[in-house]
Amino acid sequence: MRLSAPWRVVGHTILLALCLSVLVPLLIAVGTAFKPSNEVYSILPWPTAPTLDNFVRIFTDTPFAIYTWNSVGTTGLRVAGQLLFAVLTAYAFARWDFPGRELLFALVLGAMMIPHQLTMIPIYILVAELQWFDTWRALIIPNLAMPFGVFLLRQHFRSFPKEIFDAAEIDGAGHWRALWLVVLPNLRPALAALTIILFIDTWNEYFWPLLVTDTPESRTIQVGIRQFLEEDFDDYGALMAGLTLASLPALAIFFFFQRQVMDTFVASGIKG
Repeated sequence: MRLSAPWRVVGHTILLALCLSVLVPLLIAVGTAFKPSNEVYSILPWPTAPTLDNFVRIFTDTPFAIYTWNSVGTTGLRVAGQLLFAVLTAYAFARWDFPGRELLFALVLGAMMIPHQLTMIPIYILVAELQWFDTWRALIIPNLAMPFGVFLLRQHFRSFPKEIFDAAEIDGAGHWRALWLVVLPNLRPALAALTIILFIDTWNEYFWPLLVTDTPESRTIQVGIRQFLEEDFDDYGALMAGLTLASLPALAIFFFFQRQVMDTFVASGIKG
């Protein structure tokens, strides 16, 4: 059903307002990152004399390079592990018949509904018992199981044409070869969309890294920026420089996979 012209105007106005609500703060943050100290509190969104001093200061006054390395390393390993577990688990739920399959999948769905804050304390106690505190293992291993990834990929596996699986079996391919050589290459859009979701969720996580890290050698970039804010709460130029740099990986991962995400929408009939 096509909307009338007045309703289309209303819809576009709402979308424009939502876009501005995201872009304006981003523009102010990036603009402040390039402002000299005497222009930080200026109402102009962009500096009259752009400078890189704020970026230099965030690297010299804090171990920002270490924070960045910790975030990149732990996020990359965690997302890779989450994807691996999600792929294997979702394939088993979609293709294998075993006793209690539906009950187990219902438990996976139930795990999606449990707030993460409720499981943090027992996981924190377990991390302390294993002496993983203030290490990459504490940031990666407790978060490898991702129920949402299992749910999303299971739906795609179930919609995959059964004839292709039958043809792979006739050619002598077992489940392992069929999964990696037949199924996954045809599900790249879904994997790309899931990768973006997992990456942004992990990269922006603050509370769990704050609980299990205590030294600059293991802090992530989000915790490091917060620590800098507590130590130099009035240095907003350097703070915005750090926030700008922290935003770049998430934007890069989105633009890298955006084509596959759009293909997912097209295949689902959402676009057009």
